[in-house]
Amino acid sequence: TSRLCRIAGSDSTMGGPAADASPTCRRARLRIVAVLLAAYPVLSSSGDAACDCLDWKQVYESGRSVCGEGLEFYEIVKPRTNVSLIEAAFLRLGVGEFLQHEFCTSFFQRMDNTHCVNVGQFPYGTSEWYGQQWCYVSAACTELNGGQPVADKESYPSVLHWLSHLPTKVFDPLARAILSRYTPSPLPRDLSWKLCTKGRDKRLREMAPLDVLGLAKRLDAIAGFVTKMAYQRLMPPNQTWDMVRDAVASGDIGSMPPALVQAIAGKEAIVIDVDPEGHTDQRIVRGTEVYELDKGCNQTGCHWPYRRGRDVGEL
Repeated sequence: TSRLCRIAGSDSTMGGPAADASPTCRRARLRIVAVLLAAYPVLSSSGDAACDCLDWKQVYESGRSVCGEGLEFYEIVKPRTNVSLIEAAFLRLGVGEFLQHEFCTSFFQRMDNTHCVNVGQFPYGTSEWYGQQWCYVSAACTELNGGQPVADKESYPSVLHWLSHLPTKVFDPLARAILSRYTPSPLPRDLSWKLCTKGRDKRLREMAPLDVLGLAKRLDAIAGFVTKMAYQRLMPPNQTWDMVRDAVASGDIGSMPPALVQAIAGKEAIVIDVDPEGHTDQRIVRGTEVYELDKGCNQTGCHWPYRRGRDVGEL
């Protein structure tokens, strides 16, 4: 029957309209339409697969990128958006071992997921590209939303790995002397980085605070860093928790900074530092919810206990 309907519908000289009018043909055509409609989202999304965010951990472990080749260190190297492989691999030449651990080994390289993260740590409401979130994508992606291909790199002498345990004051001049006599080989890259889109990509910014804090705990990362890679901030030292605590406690919207008012109205999480230098305790406000993140250090290391606090207007 379905074959008869298709023939009838394909040639008006064979009585197509009359055949189309039969209930059997109508049902057959409706089934075909339903199948096509069900398949269409799959067909349409397959072309966008190249723009799906890549798993961070897999990108690094496969050697497609070294942590720092993208925007991992934009907060430190801004406004640069591209660093050499030697800079990315040996951050001791620039930012130091602690920041390498904070950014790369405890966070990015453990992120076995495709969540988008902040380009940098900027005030709430920053709408420029650097106030957005990003991820790695295939070089085949053509919709980078302002992103860029990861530039091809050059090799560096592997002996530097063996020397990297030396004190910085010894390693730096020795490494530069070795590099001055080394002829690098090209290392092509097949990645780009894109700015993520709300609704299409999995952005940390849309995750609930307890989910972000739980992710930090599972990664054994520095929680106070992870929250700032997820959410925008009130910027210390001009805006700290001490300066807004009373207004938050009483729910006095009129006494809050405009950025905090906008974040509460939009139910978007915002980080507020307790420490004027921005290194230790934080409060995270999302809508009327308040979360407390504290830093405590002892002989076993530093820990970041967190909990849901009292709501805005109830502190």
